[in-house]
Amino acid sequence: MNNFFLNFDWNGFWLNVLVSGIFLILSLPIALSFIPYFTIKRLQKKNKNYIGRKISFVIQETCDYLTSSPFKDKELNHLQISIFSNKKDIKNYRFIGLINLDVSNPITSPKIMIVIIEYFKKLDPNKSLEIMESEKNRLEKFRLKLEDIINIHSLHVDDETISKISNLCLDIRSFEQKFKFNYSIDDLIESGKAERLGVFGITELAKIYQNILILLKELLDKDNYNIEKEIRE
Repeated sequence: MNNFFLNFDWNGFWLNVLVSGIFLILSLPIALSFIPYFTIKRLQKKNKNYIGRKISFVIQETCDYLTSSPFKDKELNHLQISIFSNKKDIKNYRFIGLINLDVSNPITSPKIMIVIIEYFKKLDPNKSLEIMESEKNRLEKFRLKLEDIINIHSLHVDDETISKISNLCLDIRSFEQKFKFNYSIDDLIESGKAERLGVFGITELAKIYQNILILLKELLDKDNYNIEKEIRE
């Protein structure tokens, strides 16, 4: 044993330790960057059908929200759109939702803003507040459903889609906060010292509708969903 340590190549040993240490230090950043990336990609590939179902759920909830909107226009709502999953995956081919807005038309998203702003111009402030409060409550429920998807199922949805849904949720949260200003003079109104002259958040609400339509179109284009159009009588 003594002869072993006496004849051991300590210079070579420490050189190997030094070289191995350098390679370990250099490889750590690469490993930390690429291992999570490929792990997520593998999960996404393995759960392709699951991802599709989650995106379909977003589309379905979005269609339900827009279809229940009080803001109607003959030009915007002259078509009924039926949405189906991609026929390439015939095993999972299914109906997803209905919407009475042609999201594929580039005019639709800017037009909806005009329709909403003009809609409120025809109402007195108190009726406007009633409609806005109803929309705020609907938006809050819609936001919570979207947040459930990106919080619980983030590994099963790509980063780009998560980012777009998150931005929409932030816009809705901002609208919810601004809407509270509508109650700031309620005490004065009740005491007869002031009257409601308008409501806060109409432009923000119109912009959210536009962003919802843009998000829906991007989701439909992303996975090549099948769309059938029918003229409404």
